[in-house]
Amino acid sequence: MLSRAIAGALVLTGGATAASPPKVEVVVAHYNEDLAWLSEYEKAGVNFRVYSKGKVHAGAMALKNVGRESQTYLKHIVDNYDRLADWTVFTQGAAPKWGYRGGDSSSGHLTDNITFADYLTPFAKGRDSFLALSTAVRMPEGMQSTRVGILTKKLRSMSNDKCPAGGANGWTAWWSDPSHPHAKAGKQMLSFYHQHILQNGVLPAEMKPVTLAFVQGARFAVSAKRILARPVVYYRNLLRLLSQERDPLAGYFVEAMWHDIFHPEAPQEKRALCELMPFPASKPMTTKEMYEDTARRLNDLGLAEAVVVARGLSDAYEIPPETTDAPTVEETTVVMETTAEPVMVITTEEPVMPITE
Repeated sequence: MLSRAIAGALVLTGGATAASPPKVEVVVAHYNEDLAWLSEYEKAGVNFRVYSKGKVHAGAMALKNVGRESQTYLKHIVDNYDRLADWTVFTQGAAPKWGYRGGDSSSGHLTDNITFADYLTPFAKGRDSFLALSTAVRMPEGMQSTRVGILTKKLRSMSNDKCPAGGANGWTAWWSDPSHPHAKAGKQMLSFYHQHILQNGVLPAEMKPVTLAFVQGARFAVSAKRILARPVVYYRNLLRLLSQERDPLAGYFVEAMWHDIFHPEAPQEKRALCELMPFPASKPMTTKEMYEDTARRLNDLGLAEAVVVARGLSDAYEIPPETTDAPTVEETTVVMETTAEPVMVITTEEPVMPITE
């Protein structure tokens, strides 16, 4: 349940007639999670905006259950583009706490020693965004690497920054789970990245592999300036894609691409954000092999304060059983709004997401 103070704040900030935007706003993508944790962060200058796709709490805005949290975030940006808060925190509805357990909707997704309060501090260290990167994906292969600080709290050196401490040793070896959406739809994901995020007109035959580091769980904070680096039509077109789709894959795709959405001047296609582990010479590890390798490496290199065992590592990215198959390929044309700036590729022989009514 929401506290009366939070519910009141939601009512006050939910309308479109506010005299001025808040300094700090927390956008909550809610389904059926318990939102009692919001009361812990009540303070002057911080407003909460809750969007519900399940049971609607008092003061929250009800949304159709499509597009995962990505659609919710885009909805907020489009509706408030001209009156954004100076600093906006985007978060899922689960209470923020350390770690991630696949398929558990209560997972908090925090890594290392980072707390939710860190997201509420605008422009800390002079930065205009805060994304604590916890996963990397290699497209189109769909293999992944996980930040070790979200798997164990026994590390000798923790980071409260974008990248883990220890360079490449702050990440696991590359692994793959064939049931994960990134592995099942890697080619579609790469096409989606070029067509809808970079909008660079690269043809499928010319696309080269790309590595994206991202925030697993889609919690991040950005300044209004960062959001405004893209025109509103850019977000509106993404919102249209995610609002029409019935398969959640597009939502998974966008989760991995928020950095490049907000930083058009520094796409990861051009430069990596963190130092990562080298790619495998042959095939990536299985998840079981990755946990065993991570435990062995932490122990052998003395990177942990105590002995780490593989079974003690969190089961990050264990996929929930309801995950859908990759979409079938059909020839589809999606009509988008256009601007004078980005080049929008509209029609492809292999569309990323079939759009259906």
